[in-house]
Amino acid sequence: MASFFLQAALLLAAFGAWQGSAEVLENFLEVPECARSFHQKLEPTGLRSNRTECICQRLEGVHYYATLYDVRGRIPIYSAYILETSNTSRPDISSSKWYLEPMLSGLNSSNMEKPSSSVLKDNLHLIREHQAVNDDYRNSGYTRGHLNPSLHHSSQAQLATFTYTNMAPQESQLNSGTWNQYENYLKTRILPACIETHVLMGTVPSGAEPGQGVWIKERVNVPRFFWGAFCCLHKDGSWLAEARLGHNANPYEVKTLMVSDLEKVLSWEFGKSVSIFPNQCTSSL
Repeated sequence: MASFFLQAALLLAAFGAWQGSAEVLENFLEVPECARSFHQKLEPTGLRSNRTECICQRLEGVHYYATLYDVRGRIPIYSAYILETSNTSRPDISSSKWYLEPMLSGLNSSNMEKPSSSVLKDNLHLIREHQAVNDDYRNSGYTRGHLNPSLHHSSQAQLATFTYTNMAPQESQLNSGTWNQYENYLKTRILPACIETHVLMGTVPSGAEPGQGVWIKERVNVPRFFWGAFCCLHKDGSWLAEARLGHNANPYEVKTLMVSDLEKVLSWEFGKSVSIFPNQCTSSL
């Protein structure tokens, strides 16, 4: 898997020199609202590469969460957020109207935008170069799997999860089955017991380029695994950290792991040392 990043350097060079703008960042800490998505404002280490971009997810001028996005595989490597009470229903939004990120293609907007917006409607050919779009998923056999799920938020924050940079191809049996059970576990069991809970949800790509692993239409990588980890501050001042690893294929098993064990798996898969919570989720806020 170490070759994943060697090949990535060559592949990214093919994109040519381009620069994103606004909320595509060099470092998540540049925007305080984005930094707070991470436990003690420390992003994971070992998951960035020269094919990833840091996106501070922003809708109508408000920042909601952080996403590390693989512009070659066109999937998020992870989304990081604070678990919130959900008291609104899932937004009724057609997948053809889910948001896209103009800043990944250097367009003049710092917000996620719908495809019909004036910023995007004449530039969808540019958008497709660096991110997945609705047509990629249509008739693919895969669902649009949220990393940061809408049921962990309310109102506008919930709507902000419906961006294709927060989606990865997920088998329907995992999306609506065992992975959904994990998302509900966080909502019903962890949220009520914690003063604050930081969550990371991520993927393990199945290959670095089309021909390696599984891809949709030779454009969007289908992850081999989905993973999650949370760091909870209990009301008594103690900490709890747990992780999950879900196989994106039959039998769609989701394993409960210690965070340190998940870090070992990710270190092996990504070819370098990975730390999900750099301070080990043991220090007080």
